[in-house]
Amino acid sequence: MLRFIQRTLLTLAVAGAVGSASAFSLLGPYAVWETPALSYNVGGVDIGGPMNLGEGYRWNEKVVTYGFTKAFLDYFGQRGVVEVNKAVAILNALPPASQMSPDLTEFPLDARQINYQANSLGLMDLKTMTLGLLMEEIGIADSERYVWTLLNRFVTPAPATNYVVVMRNFDPVTLNPSPYVNGVLYTYSIEEFGPALAYSDAVESTVDPLAIGFNTASAIADSGNPSPSSFGMGVFFTGLTRDDVGALRYLLKKQNINVEGVIPGTTGSSSGSGSSPWSIPGLGATATNFVGTALRPGVEKILFKQINFYGGFPGYTNSYMDSYQTNGVLKTQKVQRVETQPDILFDAGVTPFDATSGEPFSITRSPTSGWANNSAINVPFTTGAEHDGPGVIQPPVYIVFSMAGPWFLNIFPSFLDQQDVSLTFGGWGAFDGTTNAPFLFPNGTSIQALEQQILGGGF
Repeated sequence: MLRFIQRTLLTLAVAGAVGSASAFSLLGPYAVWETPALSYNVGGVDIGGPMNLGEGYRWNEKVVTYGFTKAFLDYFGQRGVVEVNKAVAILNALPPASQMSPDLTEFPLDARQINYQANSLGLMDLKTMTLGLLMEEIGIADSERYVWTLLNRFVTPAPATNYVVVMRNFDPVTLNPSPYVNGVLYTYSIEEFGPALAYSDAVESTVDPLAIGFNTASAIADSGNPSPSSFGMGVFFTGLTRDDVGALRYLLKKQNINVEGVIPGTTGSSSGSGSSPWSIPGLGATATNFVGTALRPGVEKILFKQINFYGGFPGYTNSYMDSYQTNGVLKTQKVQRVETQPDILFDAGVTPFDATSGEPFSITRSPTSGWANNSAINVPFTTGAEHDGPGVIQPPVYIVFSMAGPWFLNIFPSFLDQQDVSLTFGGWGAFDGTTNAPFLFPNGTSIQALEQQILGGGF
């Protein structure tokens, strides 16, 4: 799904304060108009498209569980678990949405750094990739990619073509559409790609050619867009940027109230305190007073919890206090959901190949098509308008890392000589800004052997 190797690695530097302009994008199942011809899910590489304001998808439980398959543990080992947990820790450390400052100045405009040894070896940082993937799985889309995006392409008369360009990037303070991301101003040029101009895209670029852009964590897992990426070989993130956090705050803040059902399998719990008008004091929701679909505020903060298991999953009961509104009054009920597998499952295996270049995808993940679109219960009238949300993210979520290891891509006509490879990938690694040598996956891989393979032109 990723085309990072094909993109130019940006020269990274620490971004200084460049103003307060900011914006975020939301992710969800594709709208009817989000077609491959308009550069949405070209070749099946993306998992969803940008949502309009008010159409965001989110978790409505405070605890989201995750775990690792045996295949992941066999390939990445305990060090791989540690790196995934580092990414999770960045999200778990965020304060509740209501405790963030109005302009989010406590968060940096750029959180990238580069390890030059890892860069020369073509290594991708496992922790950083995980962070980007989790941003998708909490409903956040690539901000830079959807500053400008196509709504319609109309040919009349041929070969003249008209394009309707819209913005799917919103300021976290004013909620107005914004051409800025982390203080950097973006413009676009419409480009046409593929045989017979198969698809078109509004390709973003920075207005200031010296601006340090394309730097959000939400862009790490991006694919299919021919603009520079925030993530590449040797790059690692130390945290989230201001606009990444702005998106999460919008989705989870208690003022964001939608009609939502609970995640399937959720039932009333027999213990705890509830304030349903039919509940017995001191008891939670039961079969007779359980409230399924209702107006629900954002949960303010998500806590990711690892579930350890080996072989068969023993099951886990996720119990929590659910909040909902009735006649403008906020109430709570004790509920539970028995999980037969973790909400998010990390795996490793053989991934598909890019249909354009033939290179192995670095990762695959489950699509957003399984997320619940609650537009019908939020607008319960037949108006003829299309509504693409809001909705609730539904587990299970699968994230699969490629086990292909280091590889070379030879593109015609330079296909006979290892010295003339077009692209190389050194594999997954773990590294930071210290002088410590990068850690290579799977365990036991030698830095010296990889240097000989990637840099020395031989095995």
